[in-house]
Amino acid sequence: MELRCLVISISLLFALVLARESHAQSSLPDEDYWQAVWPNTPIPTALQELVKPSPSDAEIHDHPTEIDGTQYPKTFFYEEDLYPGKIMKVQFSKGLFKQPATLIAWLKKVKDIDKEGYTFDELCIKREPVEGEHKFCAKSLRTLIGFAISKMGKNIQVMSSSFVKKQEQYTVEGVQNLGDKAVMCHGLNFQIAVFYCHQVHEIRAFKVQLVAGDGTKTQALVVCHSDTSGMNHQMLHQIMGVDPGTNPVCHFLGTKEILWVPNLAVDTAYQTNIVL
Repeated sequence: MELRCLVISISLLFALVLARESHAQSSLPDEDYWQAVWPNTPIPTALQELVKPSPSDAEIHDHPTEIDGTQYPKTFFYEEDLYPGKIMKVQFSKGLFKQPATLIAWLKKVKDIDKEGYTFDELCIKREPVEGEHKFCAKSLRTLIGFAISKMGKNIQVMSSSFVKKQEQYTVEGVQNLGDKAVMCHGLNFQIAVFYCHQVHEIRAFKVQLVAGDGTKTQALVVCHSDTSGMNHQMLHQIMGVDPGTNPVCHFLGTKEILWVPNLAVDTAYQTNIVL
């Protein structure tokens, strides 16, 4: 009887300690929370915006920011183009009102993307998910992590691209298949940090080792969509010459975008292993 009481007491004490630790972590600022969960692991550069103070007078829907030349690649290609020695010209969106390429197809239906801005409601609320898509707009690091874990489980890692500024020509040096399960998060072009995260079906993700035209070695992430039925039909015809739902189509992720994939033994210069 005494032994049973001792076991119960220890169990209750252990549960209390875990509850206190959980409460302590939940009350931490996002940056400290990240370090508490993954000590000595830097927050990806692409996510740093989520831990910076937001402009106090900025409205989320009417203050776009200037983008640099590596944030939003707009080059589409086929999976068979991913082989060592392939020379690829990567074009990037430019201008005040640009958004990630994966959202452009929908935006073109309702906006002049070269002249008009976009509200948070238009991108995150009014835009219905396409078939097989699960989407979420994260305004904090904590909620972004929560969405990724809800879709992928806890044994995951986050990766990002690192294109070289003012360089558009790259030679493929190596390709690594990251699998067919991933969550993409795209930093939206607002002054206040917002990431459009989504998981779509029938994709394959790759990490591609690249050499820029100036000789700089770097890496980029690629997502190939086997199901293109939800893409803009006119865009596919104009750019790729294919019909939706036929050939798989691939695109790069820019420096303001990240990819969550299962936790693999990936030898990369930038990698965060996440095991909760």
